[in-house]
Amino acid sequence: MAIKARNADYTKEYNRKEVLRILRHRPMSRAELARTTGLTRATTSLIADELLNEGMLVEQAPQSVGRGRSAIPLAVREDCCYVLAVQLRRNSCTVGLCDFVGHLLRQKEVLQEGDPIFSIVRALKELLTEVDKNKVLGIGISSPGPVDAHEGRILKPPRFDEWHGVALAPLLSKEMELPAFLENDACSLALHQMELGESQNFLLLAVDSGVGSGVITRGKLLGGAGNFACELGHSSICYNGRRCECGNRGCLEAYASIQNLLEGSSYGSWQELIANLGKEAEAEELLNREAEYLSAGIINLLNIIQLDTVYLAGEVRCGHEHLEWRLQKEINSRSITRLIGPAKVMTADLRPEAGLLAAGDVVIARYLLV
Repeated sequence: MAIKARNADYTKEYNRKEVLRILRHRPMSRAELARTTGLTRATTSLIADELLNEGMLVEQAPQSVGRGRSAIPLAVREDCCYVLAVQLRRNSCTVGLCDFVGHLLRQKEVLQEGDPIFSIVRALKELLTEVDKNKVLGIGISSPGPVDAHEGRILKPPRFDEWHGVALAPLLSKEMELPAFLENDACSLALHQMELGESQNFLLLAVDSGVGSGVITRGKLLGGAGNFACELGHSSICYNGRRCECGNRGCLEAYASIQNLLEGSSYGSWQELIANLGKEAEAEELLNREAEYLSAGIINLLNIIQLDTVYLAGEVRCGHEHLEWRLQKEINSRSITRLIGPAKVMTADLRPEAGLLAAGDVVIARYLLV
């Protein structure tokens, strides 16, 4: 009997979270929800009424759908819950306050002075004064990888020495008295990209001073033991190649990170390279080289895991159209999975606030997980 009770509780909670997850994307009537979830009309109405009474949902104005009664769409109440977000980067840190449906309400740059953890806590406490703390689900933290998401600890990301070994999630959780969750920045962006609803099976590749990656398969973030994420940037594309900062040889990052790609060239930034396309042969040559490097790593992954889309994030979003078609040509002429169907190459969310929203989505993803 006890096992049955646990199963019933699990099923109920799963269905509640599924309804919330669906309504975060768009309002639906009870009838639409029933068709989308596969639940009975009675079960759907029961869940909807409970969530309405708890203040998680609101009813919108009735909409005429032909003969009979008008349908009443249900929507997630934007201010039902909040999340705090921390976006750690190699040269800066930003914190933000987001609502439950993914709007960034406030953001604040954290000054790089004194104890960085104290500065982050102070900035988060300032944001927390604007809402009811009882409605805050937790703190999402995105950081350059690799990280140990299970322990909430930053491992040894290249050029991030001051944060090596710091168990940031437990520290912030203790200081703020809220749950805190740490995730690789590329993985947090992948979770955010999944919430946009375009694909459930994709690679997000973040290329800037490093090469980060997040893989979503069947709507779930791919992770290994200890929630260690897919580190495509540290897979080897040349077994006896350049020495990488991680200790391996021939890593994709050792060739395709922006600073490694541009080393010894005439350009000081990716933006400068893009600006000189069509003007200088060197810019064209470097762009083609970047496409070759990245496609080598992507093809290795596609030959192991079938994915339908590759999203580009990081600095390469600038002039992304020039890189996208080159990558798509390489991938869909060389990967084994081309025989099943071509993979699309697209840019990830271009909004400047995407990084903070992604950090917030780390909390939302945990909350909606049963």
